[in-house]
Amino acid sequence: MGLSAIISLIVFVIVVIGILSQKIDKTLISMLGAVFLLIIGTFSHPMLAIRNYVDFNTLLFLVGIMLFVDVLKNTGLFESFAALILKLFGSNIYALFWGLTIFVAIIAGYIEVIATILIFIPITLSITEFLNVNHMPFTLGVIFASQIGGMATMMGQPPNIMISSATMFSFSEFSGVMYPIAIISLVISNLLILLFFKSDFSIKLDRSKLKNFSNDSSKDKKKLSVAIILFIIVVIAFIFHHELNIESSTVALAAGFVSLLLISPKEVEEILSKIEWDIILFIFALFVIVGALIETGAISYMAQLLFNVSGESLILLSITVLLISAFTSAFMNNIAITAAFIPLVSYLPTLNPLVFSNLNPVWYALSLGTCLGGIATPIASLPNMIALNLMFKSTGKKISFTELFKYGFLILIVNIIVSIVYLRVVVF
Repeated sequence: MGLSAIISLIVFVIVVIGILSQKIDKTLISMLGAVFLLIIGTFSHPMLAIRNYVDFNTLLFLVGIMLFVDVLKNTGLFESFAALILKLFGSNIYALFWGLTIFVAIIAGYIEVIATILIFIPITLSITEFLNVNHMPFTLGVIFASQIGGMATMMGQPPNIMISSATMFSFSEFSGVMYPIAIISLVISNLLILLFFKSDFSIKLDRSKLKNFSNDSSKDKKKLSVAIILFIIVVIAFIFHHELNIESSTVALAAGFVSLLLISPKEVEEILSKIEWDIILFIFALFVIVGALIETGAISYMAQLLFNVSGESLILLSITVLLISAFTSAFMNNIAITAAFIPLVSYLPTLNPLVFSNLNPVWYALSLGTCLGGIATPIASLPNMIALNLMFKSTGKKISFTELFKYGFLILIVNIIVSIVYLRVVVF
């Protein structure tokens, strides 16, 4: 590797360590790294490099879906769903746990996991407080369910959004492979949580308390009806966007701004201000930094190392990608790992066009690794960081790195083993 490649790699490592340490804001350290690489002349044409290496489809998708969720949140749609779950399953703590996590997993696949966390962590905390039960198993269940449910579709998880933008998967093709393993992973996660918190599930819920539960957040029935119709239309549009030759970001932006026009046209500035712009800039910076790795040849060097490890075996390569992406994501943030792996995997056909003519199994392995790795630690993914921050604001209690690690890492290990078997039996 040349000097510029080494510098780019050093910057990438420093940014990852900065994210890992949590002593400096992830967006700040990432943007500083990206700006530094632009200033020192890593790219001969910086603006052209930004256009080539930054995946604006991913960024615009996130902007659109965050906007859409913020608008729908004001209609009481999601609180109505929560009220329905409580009324259907609230008399039995096991049924409530399974009903809530399954519902969250399904929703996460269609409105993106970060948005799901922003909606359902506060709702979950409200339900557990109302029923006077320990919030921990339910909160962890929702966190893990949202991550696993988001893994099932192209638009549910940031890594999947990035992978789908780099590939030619259709919604149905991708979900057809990922949905079954997501269901299996959710069952495993839930069973382990029930085992971890066995004593908390031994209590009986007071059925009479349910009569006191009221959902007064959906008073405007007209807005709620519009929200339901829009939600159904948007889900259908995402399912068929490939067949319609429309980018996922176009669907998301249309969903966001049409819902804003129909539901909250007088609250444009307020709702736009709620978009997680720090997350958008964080991902933008990662694209620039990884672009530097591509520009300087560092990615091709790492691709050659990966090729040397796996030889000419597509199966071994896929398992290697799954393992490396899962364990590095657990400690380095899965968005950063995905951003690094995408150009690396894309480069493999250059090394051996015959063996790597079909990279689909490798992409599925990368999705499984980054999404499952994202549940293991507090710093593994943005949804984890956001969820724990919401929990702290609501309860005043912090979950330590060790506490989440002892639950999340075991769930990760079991699911990795199952995923390797699934890849071998189903994908190949």
